[in-house]
Amino acid sequence: MQSKITDIRSKGTAQLKHGTFTKSEVFLANGNAYTFLSKGEFKKKVGDVIDYEITNEEYGTAKLVYLQDKPVTSNDTHNSILRQVAFKGAIELASSGKIKLDEVEQFTNQFNDILK
Repeated sequence: MQSKITDIRSKGTAQLKHGTFTKSEVFLANGNAYTFLSKGEFKKKVGDVIDYEITNEEYGTAKLVYLQDKPVTSNDTHNSILRQVAFKGAIELASSGKIKLDEVEQFTNQFNDILK
């Protein structure tokens, strides 16, 4: 889920098996409020848009979810592999003397277009 923080209120601390955690009640623009646990101060501020996951609906607890900035998609990987194959083919032609070394880029681009 995602929403903007409208208010944050301290709710003390909680002693858990992994140590002491700060409890913060976070009020969101979507009308919901949840308690978040953190080591030290809550890392987000009023006005920040957060991604979160409800951990216990009955007790109103949630945790932050951190999304990767730009994951490598399978399409990026696929295109990279095609480009490498095209380059390898052009290098093999140059190595066998069928094309000149300065033509490698041109043939790489042509092979890449064909593979796509």
